[in-house]
Amino acid sequence: MPSNPSFNWSRLQNVYYDIRTCYAPLSWSIENLHSDYKISFAPDTTLIAVASNSIPHPNLIEVYSLSGSKVTSVIYNSTPTDYIQDFLFRKEDLVLILNDGRFRYYQDLVGNFNEYRFTENLIKLDNMTVNGKENNGSAPESSRMITNLENEEMEEVIDIKETLVSKTHLVVRLDSKLILTDLDSFQNYEVDISSHILKGIEGMTIKDDSENVVIYIACEQTILVLKVDFGLSSFELVDQELTDGPFNSIAISPNGQLTALHNKSYSKIFIVSSTFDQILLEYDTSNDSSSPYQVTWCGNDAIALSLKDEIKLIGPEQQSISFFYDIDEDDDFDLDNLLSKDSGRNDLQYTIPLIQTLSDGLRVVTGDKVQFLCRVPEKTVAMYQIGSNSPSSILADCINKFSSNAAKAHANITLLKSDDVLAIAMGDALQVALDELDTTWQKRALKAVSFGKVYAEGAFDADNYLSVINTIKVLNQLRAPELGLFLTYSEVQAIGWEEVIKMLLRRDQHYLTLRIAKSLGLKDLVPLVYIHWCCYKIRKESNLSDIQLFKIIVDKLLSASKKRTNYISIDMISDVAHEEGRIILTNLLVDLEPSISNKVKKLVDFDEVELGLVKAFQSGDYSLGLLMLLHVQDTLPTSDFFEILNQNESKHYNPTIDRELQDLKIVIPTETVPIKGEVIGHTWVESVAKLQPKLMEKFLTHEDKIHELNLLKLNEFAKNHQNGEGEEYYNSYKKLLTKCLRKSVRTTTMKAIERELKILELQHRLEKTYLTNFYSEKSLLSILTRLIKMNQIKPASKIVKEFSILQEKFWHLVLSTYSKAHEFDRLYEFVFGSLDASTGKSPIGFEPIIDAAFANDAPKEHISAYIRNSVKYKYDEKVRLFIRNADYESAAHEAFKNKDIEILRNLQQN
Repeated sequence: MPSNPSFNWSRLQNVYYDIRTCYAPLSWSIENLHSDYKISFAPDTTLIAVASNSIPHPNLIEVYSLSGSKVTSVIYNSTPTDYIQDFLFRKEDLVLILNDGRFRYYQDLVGNFNEYRFTENLIKLDNMTVNGKENNGSAPESSRMITNLENEEMEEVIDIKETLVSKTHLVVRLDSKLILTDLDSFQNYEVDISSHILKGIEGMTIKDDSENVVIYIACEQTILVLKVDFGLSSFELVDQELTDGPFNSIAISPNGQLTALHNKSYSKIFIVSSTFDQILLEYDTSNDSSSPYQVTWCGNDAIALSLKDEIKLIGPEQQSISFFYDIDEDDDFDLDNLLSKDSGRNDLQYTIPLIQTLSDGLRVVTGDKVQFLCRVPEKTVAMYQIGSNSPSSILADCINKFSSNAAKAHANITLLKSDDVLAIAMGDALQVALDELDTTWQKRALKAVSFGKVYAEGAFDADNYLSVINTIKVLNQLRAPELGLFLTYSEVQAIGWEEVIKMLLRRDQHYLTLRIAKSLGLKDLVPLVYIHWCCYKIRKESNLSDIQLFKIIVDKLLSASKKRTNYISIDMISDVAHEEGRIILTNLLVDLEPSISNKVKKLVDFDEVELGLVKAFQSGDYSLGLLMLLHVQDTLPTSDFFEILNQNESKHYNPTIDRELQDLKIVIPTETVPIKGEVIGHTWVESVAKLQPKLMEKFLTHEDKIHELNLLKLNEFAKNHQNGEGEEYYNSYKKLLTKCLRKSVRTTTMKAIERELKILELQHRLEKTYLTNFYSEKSLLSILTRLIKMNQIKPASKIVKEFSILQEKFWHLVLSTYSKAHEFDRLYEFVFGSLDASTGKSPIGFEPIIDAAFANDAPKEHISAYIRNSVKYKYDEKVRLFIRNADYESAAHEAFKNKDIEILRNLQQN
């Protein structure tokens, strides 16, 4: 190993590039990778899919890790009419495209997949291109149709020209259209490109965009940019009006700012801006060792060409550097050995490196090794470049000098401290350690930081140092050949640790993943480990019963919590259990869901609406309970819905299962309210049903609730006839009351209806007598009140006797009515029989009359008469009342009659 990593660097203009071997030799036994196999790389080259070119259509696709270890295999018995058209990766999900419009989406590395059709349920996007309709108007037929002789139905001829996969979509180019399939919802969209069929399309590539899908299409001499807006269900196809085509390949830089266009016919590569309005570089490939097999980007700064036995990097101003594959790196120069090798060499045998763009460099794959080519980070250059005087370089130099010249090392540290750059030097060294791939140089950088810590005097962030060490350990674990996840720190930052965790879980590395998540403090990602482990267990342990599996899963989930409560979502776990046909396990798992809304949603998804309704009510969430009631009401037949309304959890209670699970002692926080009796039915009756009287009537009839049914009908009649009058109202209401009376079985109900019938007859009689509507008076008291206002006291008294109303109640009604209406003479006449009388008797006493008289400012003489007739008040109380009424004469007379000298004296003084 060289004493300085810079000895391996290659300079391109003012920057350095370094190519490092990731794995060599590889575990596979594959030769002539480029010529004998069709290859597909996963993003970041974490997986490589390989299929032989020896047959027209592959039957076997083998998926390898980057270190050459086989991860999985996909077998498909291709025939001349049913075969694999292409295979691609979306992240680490393999997408297998078949020739007849189907595609398989593999969700893991053990062969589980779902099959879809990209030709079904197409949403045709509107062409918003300027003059787009005119262009389409002269286009040929957008599809070819044939007759299926088996069913005599017309079918479209599917001729797949090209397929691509982006972060979100599968793109399939057919004869005259593009089909875009959302790989999350699996909705298909159609983009009509029939106007460009005759022009000839060379190929296309996808520019990843966070909001919309942007596709660059090489068409004849130019590039067409297709922008798809799924929100507006439209697309725009813009001609960039280039003239240097045809372009055989299009490569977009990772940051999307530059595009490389390769014209093989003219041996030209053009680097243009993202807006295609400026050519930044034009490179002639005719002088290279071969025509480029691939043209792509090495990070964002250089173009990489894959040539025979060579990779060439092209930088600004057409400067380039090459890395060759026809020279053994480890051989010392030996002319005799070199001549002997050349004499036996077959000129037809050469290496064509396969290259893939990464966000920070280039992955290079050949039959016997995998390499990583990248621009050397600036901080690494500053630390290791010969002659550098950067703080990190001075700090690194201290390590070299410490053992041989401690004084010089101390002087360097003193210099860094005096310039106040020691912390900067240590921070840069930590970043160099993170970016470094070789463990030796990682240790060297960390050793420099450790040395600086001694002199940092508390200004050093020890937590950050520990975090960097843990991160480097994790990265080195990932890069081990057993896993083959050769990711740089920059790549991990780009894709996120969550994606890395998912990669490990795909490889069933549950224990390692848990350790990594805890060591890096990724607490939010720990649930992913438990979820994947549970799903893995359900699929693997096919011999265990549902109860046995549930116990295992519960123990694992509860081990993540200090309490006997699960806080991890069981959404994916229950889905897997349901897919495996384990219904009991599915329902038991749903009980563990910490979110009540998710719990109810899953039960609805699994057609367990009754149980979902019960769980909603058990949670105590009234709004959720009502929502579920409406859902069940809308989705189930009426008879089934009525059966559910009076059900409770006992229908879903299985004593055998309950006994087996008692020892688990699980606490389910979403089930806080016990559901007993007719709670659900009563809630529906008191809420939703009030807005749907017809359905309520059916329910009460179904439940044979005669009393409630009669009340409902009467209430509805009253609501709909608030201003009823005439014979029609009388006959209708009488008919309804008679019918309800006939059906009633409760004595109290019968009495109430009979009384209502009697009141109806009274209203009818009064209407005829007084020629005015009495049906608006809904109660007997309101009828009496109206008669009192009409001064029909005698008819009112007869009604009182007829309906056995207490005289006291009637007197209070008269008193209240006349007092509020200030009909004091009528009140006086009612109490004493005539206006001339001054004595009388009252069944309610005179005290309430006196109070009402004072409250409503009755005449003084009336009030005094009422006071005189009171037998409840004593003489002194009567005196005070007379005085309050300003009737001093009556007060004196009352005092004189009772020989109260003191009161008389007081009256005389006042």
